[in-house]
Amino acid sequence: MYFSPEDQALRCESCDGLEKIEINKNNVKHAYVQSEENKLEHKKYAEENKVFKCVSCGANVVLNKLDVATKCPYCDSSITIAEDVDIGLKPDSIIPFKFGEEKAAILYKQGLKKKWFLPNVFKKTPPIDEIKGVYIPCFSFDANSHTTYRGRLARQHTSTHNGRTHTHTTYFNISGTRDFAHHDILVETSSHIDQTQFNAIKPYNIKELVVYDDAYIRGYSLEHYDQLLENCKRVANTIMENTIKSQILSSYSYSYVDSYTQNVTYSDEKFSYYIVPTYSVKYKYKDKNYLTFMNGQTGKVGDGLPKSAIKITLFVLMIIAILGAVIALFYYF
Repeated sequence: MYFSPEDQALRCESCDGLEKIEINKNNVKHAYVQSEENKLEHKKYAEENKVFKCVSCGANVVLNKLDVATKCPYCDSSITIAEDVDIGLKPDSIIPFKFGEEKAAILYKQGLKKKWFLPNVFKKTPPIDEIKGVYIPCFSFDANSHTTYRGRLARQHTSTHNGRTHTHTTYFNISGTRDFAHHDILVETSSHIDQTQFNAIKPYNIKELVVYDDAYIRGYSLEHYDQLLENCKRVANTIMENTIKSQILSSYSYSYVDSYTQNVTYSDEKFSYYIVPTYSVKYKYKDKNYLTFMNGQTGKVGDGLPKSAIKITLFVLMIIAILGAVIALFYYF
């Protein structure tokens, strides 16, 4: 039996019958401290699943005792060896795939139409050598933050006198405190997709998370997380701190930042281990191999696509021409 995204149920390969999967929405979040909770669940998960390492590309893939295929979802190598690593945490929640490979191919081609700088030939008849569904691991973080900040912002003023333009700059100091609540800051921890590629296929609808069940990964691959929880937490903190800085500065009117510092402290920190659906699309274009990722929930197509040098050049020339026209009109009037 394999998981059928269209039916959100297990489908039998022999008789085409369906077996319902009990949906459990009681998703949990753990306090970000070293604890002994769920030790039995993690032990059971380790007994039923093993981590395999692809000898060709190095991907770590989780296979359970019901899996019979051991092909790598990234390089299609059929040679994998058992990896002598702790399987670690059991996933807390999963967003199941919402469509199968046939619809993935259709959505992929539709998604390319929204991309500006693709070569026309590629856009009309995009090559697809292989589409594979892979659940990738990520950690989700929640926290409350208290921020103390100070800085100096600049505001520029332009005036014209006797036909000459003058720019005056005034500076003003800022300081204060702000409190923010951060929810579901997702940090990928895959060995084959980085945070930039992951951001390109986001967002995921977190409301569709369900409690993890092995049934959802039947027929799909699950990649084992590549980074420790502590490392992912540092990435999440950076994301939160950048958001804090952006929101604080957006409350002021200024031309540029002269200086800025902030001190952030966190409380009520929590985490969850999610696995989310992606499709990897492999193809060759002009003798070059490409790998593009697509959101397996929404169909959003990511980066990793060929670019048209002519379109990019024309776009840059158009921007230069518009800026030139604006400057010319400014000085004329």
